Amino acid sequence: MKVPSSYRPNAMKGLAPKDLEIIYVGDPMCSWCWGFAPVVEKLLVDYQDIADLSLILGGLRPGDASIVMNDDNKAVMRSHWEKVEGSTGQPFDYSFFGWKNFLYDTEPAARAVVTVRAVAPEKAYLFFKSLQEAFYARALDITRKESYLEALDSQGIDQAQFMDHFEMESTREATYADFSKSSDLGVTGFPSVLLRRGEELRLLSAGYRSYEHLVPALNAYFELT
Repeated sequence: MKVPSSYRPNAMKGLAPKDLEIIYVGDPMCSWCWGFAPVVEKLLVDYQDIADLSLILGGLRPGDASIVMNDDNKAVMRSHWEKVEGSTGQPFDYSFFGWKNFLYDTEPAARAVVTVRAVAPEKAYLFFKSLQEAFYARALDITRKESYLEALDSQGIDQAQFMDHFEMESTREATYADFSKSSDLGVTGFPSVLLRRGEELRLLSAGYRSYEHLVPALNAYFELT
């Protein structure tokens, strides 16, 4: 698979690309992406001198695709959370299911990550993970921009600069451009991992896979021993 012409590599770092790249497509409000967080962290550490890691926001339920969490939706989502927790050991705060009339709109949280990627690109994934932890492990409403303040402070990101960029129309456009980019890359679910070597792309994982299952295929594609 050739790299799509619309794809800009190193979307997280904003640096000149290495020849090898790990592309992570996820959403901060995707439960399996939260389960996948330890895998991504290990990839960042173990492959930091070998390949760049780019973060693309996939767009789980943004805007018009958002849903109100009624009892039926909550029952389905709770079963997903229980499965992720059982499979990965990641913690969940189930008090979320006591919230009334919550609109599950993933655009604001995705736009928050795109904002950080613009103002402090090297901190984009750490901020992404902090939003995951806030939502899943502490039941904070990350559809509200007030909930980002703690994560901004912990990453040393200027709150005023963030808020200015967050509200820009160009930031909304950049967020939806990520969603389109995900589709251009052939991604149909999250988390997904793609590998780029030069102008060639390969889908490594569509959905959750353990680190131990990812590494042999990753090393083989990158021709690492």
